Amino acid sequence: MRPADRPVKTHIEDLKIGMFVQMPGNWTQHSFVRSKFLIKNTDQITKIAKSGFSEVIVNPLKSQVRPELHSKPKFVSNAMPRLKKEVDLGPPLMPPGFSAFLTDATVAPKRKASHLYEVCLHVMDKVLKDPNVGNITQFKEGVSEIVDLLLSDQETATQLFQLTSRDHYTFTHSINVGVMSILLTKALYGESTPHDMRELSAAYFLHDLGKAKMPDELLYSTEKFTESERKVMEAHPMDGYDLLSEAKLLSVESKIILSQHHEREDGSGYPQGLKGDQIHIYSRICATADVFDALTSRRLFKPSLPLYDALVLMKFDKGLHLNKEVFSSFVQLFKYEDSKTAFKS
Repeated sequence: MRPADRPVKTHIEDLKIGMFVQMPGNWTQHSFVRSKFLIKNTDQITKIAKSGFSEVIVNPLKSQVRPELHSKPKFVSNAMPRLKKEVDLGPPLMPPGFSAFLTDATVAPKRKASHLYEVCLHVMDKVLKDPNVGNITQFKEGVSEIVDLLLSDQETATQLFQLTSRDHYTFTHSINVGVMSILLTKALYGESTPHDMRELSAAYFLHDLGKAKMPDELLYSTEKFTESERKVMEAHPMDGYDLLSEAKLLSVESKIILSQHHEREDGSGYPQGLKGDQIHIYSRICATADVFDALTSRRLFKPSLPLYDALVLMKFDKGLHLNKEVFSSFVQLFKYEDSKTAFKS
């Protein structure tokens, strides 16, 4: 192997989009689920810097941009890179002491999960009622802490899953789908997904963000939609995508979750009628959690299905047209031991 092709330690300030990097340590020591990945945007570089490392390994053979080789050691400052000026985020979205509460090891998992769920409901209600840049940005930051907890604290994750409410209000449904989608992604990929789990998780929680543009009388209607009303309702996936795009928030993969979570394997979904592999895997994950929560939740116009009946309906694909492999992994999230739900590690 030529010297220029060998993996090389590269200082954080020398990183560029297109470099294939290997993070020091394992995925629990940084905010990326995978330790080796291609840098696709400046947000990833910022997150690498925030992980506290002064340098990472760059593999030139897997990179689209080769690292610069310095003949002399370069001085490395301990200071954080200068970030672009922050926008005015408005009043705090997350409650005081939220971060400390999540990391407090003396709090019992059941109590922690209960408080976390209530906070999520309150915050999601605010975001969906006023989806401005400040609220979405703060929600994204808060979700990062929630994701860290769910990935590291299995007992609290289990308790949180058991708390998911069966009332189908938009903000309640969003929290339920967010929690289930995070755990399903973890079960499917572990460390192997190349994308930032925090970004994906924010999109899972915000998958119905586009409904913020729908009038309340349509959103909570108990009547069958007219053709014009159905078109308004079926526009919410792209409306959510557009809201995030305008705010310049979340990665492309994350925004696709919003635009595709109602697409179906046979092409019968909306808004684009995509089918099969045209549908992104993260959208398939969100769709599975979305359908399950809709089936098992009480709505104004229908009763809820028992958990087992909902899973049987999804298994035999009665007009739901979900991805079978994703659904199989979803079922594995439900494992009963001593009459309590547990999760596959």
